[in-house]
Amino acid sequence: MKKKWLMSAVLAGSLAFATGCAGNTEAEPAPSESAASTPAEAPTPDLEGVPDVVATVNGVDITKEEFSTSYEGAFQQMAMQSQMTGQEVDQEQLKTQTLDNLIGNKLLIQEADKREIEASEEEITATTDELVASNQFASADELFAALEEQGIAKEEATEQIKQQVRLDALLAEEGADAAPSEEELKAAYEEAKASGAAAQQGGELPPYEELKPQLEQQVKQQKKSDVAVALVEELRESADVVNNL
Repeated sequence: MKKKWLMSAVLAGSLAFATGCAGNTEAEPAPSESAASTPAEAPTPDLEGVPDVVATVNGVDITKEEFSTSYEGAFQQMAMQSQMTGQEVDQEQLKTQTLDNLIGNKLLIQEADKREIEASEEEITATTDELVASNQFASADELFAALEEQGIAKEEATEQIKQQVRLDALLAEEGADAAPSEEELKAAYEEAKASGAAAQQGGELPPYEELKPQLEQQVKQQKKSDVAVALVEELRESADVVNNL
């Protein structure tokens, strides 16, 4: 595992939605019988030709190292899907998505700076605890120890968590933390029914009330993603972005 891959995976949930490539909720196609019986050879990330400065956002550089870290993390996930589905990773498309994501994150952080949004120690601790729980670590010490093994100092990890807290606060100001309405939750439930996802797994969709907590999380995350995408698009209109990729 490459240096910093674990960190990108741990924090991807908060940062990746900035340009709408946070994760596809659609079911992946089932692998063919031949693909299932003959696993595809594990692909490797192609970073040949990536410039030292991949892009500049309002005078702030996105370096090759920063791009490579994010790209390798995204590539690891896509490569695992590729081995299951037999579909080759489109590295050029993934590079474009990765850079768009980094540009979006940079714009959001710059906007948080502009609005003087800060992160308190209590908020940083709370977010760290959430990461510990969601990634199934026993404690914050175990989380930071795992990151240390990947060459990521605790101070660096804490700084990234701080930025996550600031981005969450920025999006909250834009209305991303509004509680889902009953109408939105029922619409999400009907959409799940219509997709036939449960039937594809050989089961039936649980009743609405039973599934409601999951629907709330799903709708909240989608709303957060939509707000982030809209804000990034707005910020890009007046931003000075130079793409060197």
